[in-house]
Amino acid sequence: MVFEEERTGTWYAYGKTASSKAQSQSIRNSLLDRDKLAQFKPISLAGSSRFAGYLAIHFPEVVAGIEEADLGVLHLEVAALKMATHDAIHKRDWLAVRKHFAFIDSVLEIAETELHDAIGVSYLVNLFYNETSINFAKARTLLPKRLAVALEIMERHYEELKF
Repeated sequence: MVFEEERTGTWYAYGKTASSKAQSQSIRNSLLDRDKLAQFKPISLAGSSRFAGYLAIHFPEVVAGIEEADLGVLHLEVAALKMATHDAIHKRDWLAVRKHFAFIDSVLEIAETELHDAIGVSYLVNLFYNETSINFAKARTLLPKRLAVALEIMERHYEELKF
């Protein structure tokens, strides 16, 4: 793993890997392709983050549910995907859950510190913290290893804050 000096938080080590440079470059290119994004959502994406653009390419139905005023607020954009994953878990749509997890895992490869933190808090912790139902237990088994380890670290951190 490549460790970044400026990363902060309790799970900073779970960012970029050295072997993913080609994939990361293609992701960066897709984030910059505004013409491709225009076909997915009929509202202006000018104020939105690159995360919303990438989300629109992969899950246009999730971006369609984000209020226009919330585009550009990273934690709200990440939370929209969290809600879609939450709904998929309740519906036992394991294919959708796997796709969401794979998407988040791939985004983590290129995430800057702010996005890295948003994924940790607004996605992983908000999705799983204190969830004990059988559906959420099943969903945990579907997490890619990096996300499973990150979730464990985040949960441990929040448990330590209780005392």
